[in-house]
Amino acid sequence: MKSIFKDTGIVLFVCLLLSLFVAVFTPYPAAGVIHQVFSNGGPAKEPTNYLEVNQKIDVQKNLSYPSSAANNRYDLILPKTTGKHPVIFWLHGGAYVGGQKEDVSIYTNMLAAEGFAVVNIEYDLAPRTRYPGPLIQLAEVYREIQLKATDYSLDLENVVFGGDSAGGQIVAQFINSQVNDEYAQGTGFERTVDPATIKSAIFFCAPFSLSEATKPLRELPLLDFFVKRIGWAYTGNPDWFESTIIQEADMLTHITGNFPRSFITDAHNFSFEDQGKALAKLLESQGTEVVTAFYDSQEELDHEYQFDMTLPASQATFEAVVEFLKPLK
Repeated sequence: MKSIFKDTGIVLFVCLLLSLFVAVFTPYPAAGVIHQVFSNGGPAKEPTNYLEVNQKIDVQKNLSYPSSAANNRYDLILPKTTGKHPVIFWLHGGAYVGGQKEDVSIYTNMLAAEGFAVVNIEYDLAPRTRYPGPLIQLAEVYREIQLKATDYSLDLENVVFGGDSAGGQIVAQFINSQVNDEYAQGTGFERTVDPATIKSAIFFCAPFSLSEATKPLRELPLLDFFVKRIGWAYTGNPDWFESTIIQEADMLTHITGNFPRSFITDAHNFSFEDQGKALAKLLESQGTEVVTAFYDSQEELDHEYQFDMTLPASQATFEAVVEFLKPLK
């Protein structure tokens, strides 16, 4: 009997050591925890007129686009109005390891109700699909939409790319790879979209320099543990802070005056407000039109606040976004 207990104890001890090894020396457990957090959905809440919104649109869910990566799905939301519609491509957030397109579906439906065709994109997540996987999938879904432009009266001469949180960073990098020849050549990204057709960009609570954005988090041991492993999951490099990938993905050092007019908003609690303001300042210095929505700290707004349409600030931001997009219609 003692031998059985001893053998069981050894097995449990070995399992514990293996678990600790996997947790410390691989990104998988930490990425799984963050993924689970995002699987519960984001802060999105419907506006009071959401029934009216849904009456103005047609939604085609879970359409597929050709890709070697998984999660190659998207929703196509179309306004019921006649004529050709400008197209908004939207990429959800989730720290590169979590999130799903359903987190932003209320908002994408609201945008469509304003007269835009909206492509709400799902993409595969880290660590299963690593950088630059999401950028490649964004190009893939664009090519799929090109094939459907005539059937659905899509105006691909007037295109908007938007994203929230990590999705915003991916979108910023994708746009830069399309409009900046030097950047595209240096990174090897293929040009998929005619730069002249990218009329606007929208960024919600997005980091634009990952090394700078994560510095405050890395001062706290527990958060530092997760931040390191999220970056590891996305880049495949445990030393990602100093990697060429992070330098390549730093939009505060690579964006030039070719970037499209942009709408930028962020919150001050647990978010990347300084990053949003830095990008706005950079774009303005280069002569790019920028519209921002930053609020007084007394508002107590948290990361991704803009999706909670019960908040006065979120309602004001949505109205500002609609006004920003008017020149495309």
